[in-house]
Amino acid sequence: MKKIICLLLILSFAVSLISCGAFGASNSINGESLKDYSIVYSEEDHDYSKRAAEYIQSEILARTKINLPLIEDSEDAVTENEIVVGNTERAISEKLNAETVGLQFAILADQGDVALEGDYFIIAAAAYFFIETYVPTADYDATVPEEVKVHSPIVKEAKNFIMLIGDGMGINQTKMFEYLENDREYSDGEDMFYGYYLPAQGQSRTASLSGVTDSAAGGTALSCGIKTINGFVGRDENLNDVKSLTELAHENGMSAGVMSTEVKTGATPAAFSSHADARYDDAGIIISQLEAQTKYGTVIECGFDYYTERYIEKTVEKKITDMLSKLSANKKGFFLMYEEAHIDKHSHNNELDKAFDAIVRFNQAIGRFMEFAFYNPDTFILITADHETGDLFPNSEGVLEYHSEDHTGKNVPIFAYGAGSELFNGQKIENIQIAHTIAHFMGVDNFGDQSTYQYLGK
Repeated sequence: MKKIICLLLILSFAVSLISCGAFGASNSINGESLKDYSIVYSEEDHDYSKRAAEYIQSEILARTKINLPLIEDSEDAVTENEIVVGNTERAISEKLNAETVGLQFAILADQGDVALEGDYFIIAAAAYFFIETYVPTADYDATVPEEVKVHSPIVKEAKNFIMLIGDGMGINQTKMFEYLENDREYSDGEDMFYGYYLPAQGQSRTASLSGVTDSAAGGTALSCGIKTINGFVGRDENLNDVKSLTELAHENGMSAGVMSTEVKTGATPAAFSSHADARYDDAGIIISQLEAQTKYGTVIECGFDYYTERYIEKTVEKKITDMLSKLSANKKGFFLMYEEAHIDKHSHNNELDKAFDAIVRFNQAIGRFMEFAFYNPDTFILITADHETGDLFPNSEGVLEYHSEDHTGKNVPIFAYGAGSELFNGQKIENIQIAHTIAHFMGVDNFGDQSTYQYLGK
């Protein structure tokens, strides 16, 4: 009996060693043992590279039980074998000088080192690709090409849907980076609106049944897939409640959330979380939102703004991270609407610099959502606006100027990423078709008013 027990213990120990890579599992990259690597990130990349490096570290630990050291790029901290993340001063970064377009990123191996590069938030796509391709299991021998390879993000069928709305953001608002110097201290150093990195780009017509839309009718069009009268929130022209994408998500067993830099009774967040006769009926909107929270579990996080110094870094990014963590706990997926409200507010006042501040801050929020999408490739993201505000365009001398203090009927941009996003590329559509198409992706084809305008791809 003792011999049998000893034999069983020996077998158990051997199995444990095998599972940890002692026998049969070399866990190597290009012939170098994985445990001899360090992960290096650039401290100049405004945290995008650091978060990508942390992701690689955590995934390697989870898959191989090997905890690699994480170090900042510096001459005083050079190790033998390195996984270099972002644009560093390392020699391999100098060799990795690839021409990339849009969301593309590049990977290179050289003499025991591996380097990953991607602009801004795109480094997250490189990190996910590296892990899924070269660290697939606890038992592997990976070969990373020793020549520059350019790749695109991994995309899977969507179960998470994120709509990002820049209130009052017309096409020229997204072009501000071309006209105004971006020296804001909270900036990522970006020189373009992040939407232009996305592969699918189109336009939306925003007119309501009242003519030029307000935010209530514009938000209702994007939320419920119907044209309605200005001032109505989540209701049609006959004051009937109309199902929103938020409610549709709940019906499908998904989670749903509403975020805005505006207070929660603001027209856009209200259109995604309530039903009311008038956008200024705060009491009615709050009662309707409480019902949505108690009946469906809708998560509403609104009322934060960006006027506190460094607020975007200290508070808003945490709110986005917390919201995504809550919603993604549901394995069936989620729907989330996020609004930057102050583009509109400053455009009404023709305050160009302040409106640009809001665009920059919206850009950073987009970057965080795109990071999530890269790490969760079953995520669809669409960026658009409810309307344009201020009739912004360059004058005869090429200087960007407002020519109105009101909403206009100008088309607004659409930028999309994820499975099915190609349906939006090059299209000029009605705003209600955005809601129709997202509902179609959720598996529902009769959402909203499709009597005249159907979901894309029909």
